[in-house]
Amino acid sequence: MNLYALFNSSLYHGTSSRKGFFEGWYFKFVDRKKEKSFAVIPGVSLNSSREDAHAFVQFLSGGKNESGNFNYPLGEFHSDKKRFSVEISKNHFSAGAVILEMCNENHRIAGNIRILEPYLWPRKFYSPGIMGPFSFVPFMECYHGVVSMDHKLEGEVRIDDELIDLSGGRGYIEKDWGRSFPKAWVWMQSNSFDLERTSLMLSIATIPWLGRSFTGCLCAFLFKEKLYKFATYRGAKIDRVEVLDNEVFLQLRQAGFSLNVSAKKTSGAHLISPVEGSMSGKIDESLTSEITVRLFRNDAVLFEGTGTNSGLEVVGELKLKEKSK
Repeated sequence: MNLYALFNSSLYHGTSSRKGFFEGWYFKFVDRKKEKSFAVIPGVSLNSSREDAHAFVQFLSGGKNESGNFNYPLGEFHSDKKRFSVEISKNHFSAGAVILEMCNENHRIAGNIRILEPYLWPRKFYSPGIMGPFSFVPFMECYHGVVSMDHKLEGEVRIDDELIDLSGGRGYIEKDWGRSFPKAWVWMQSNSFDLERTSLMLSIATIPWLGRSFTGCLCAFLFKEKLYKFATYRGAKIDRVEVLDNEVFLQLRQAGFSLNVSAKKTSGAHLISPVEGSMSGKIDESLTSEITVRLFRNDAVLFEGTGTNSGLEVVGELKLKEKSK
């Protein structure tokens, strides 16, 4: 692995000779009027068969609940070793711009998007990303990183016959890499709140660990230029995970702070997901959910608001430890 990547989660962590490995970057875009949203996911799949190794770009359209996938030979994937810059064929992805030029029998996508004023994840030597010291553990099933919690957009994209003007809109970038996605998880993200520069990413998942497993959390909430971090490795407790037919309720607490979140489930579209490096799984993601967030410090309300154009995934069944009586 590139040593620079060990201390910079946005960089590519794989090599062309590695097997049972995937890596993908998630770019989400919302227009200025908060009426249209879409996401693109460039990545690589290195499964047990070298012949099946390939690069890909997935897309997800919020308004149309439509998704698609474009596959490319692995040789058309290129990444910079020292800065976040990825190219797949004629497509380019970085923390400063996204250029899209994709076409297959089902879809045609073309766009040129500039990323302005990104709120990049703060890195420290002992905590290079949102996973903190767990970033250095070599046997994790899946690693997660946040590249930009929030940024402005300029430019436009055409998806088939629809032209989307993104000037004045907002964006978000995160990523995953490893062998497989977890067995069960809830993931949600929104930065379409009434107050600009407000952004939430929350993930609760089943984590394999030394032959057993536990339910862990990663959460970041950006509000008034302050980043509130909740994580299992920081001592965060998961007090509630309740998944109903139409809504999801989550509650975290850590060091005098608590975060209550409710998300409305809406219809979405299928994305392919990694299983031992092979993109053979299938999950459902919505980009039209609403997330209501309440942040408390002791009993004082620091924030209360609702984010729209929210990404939401609910996969499998999460189990929490029963509280001792």
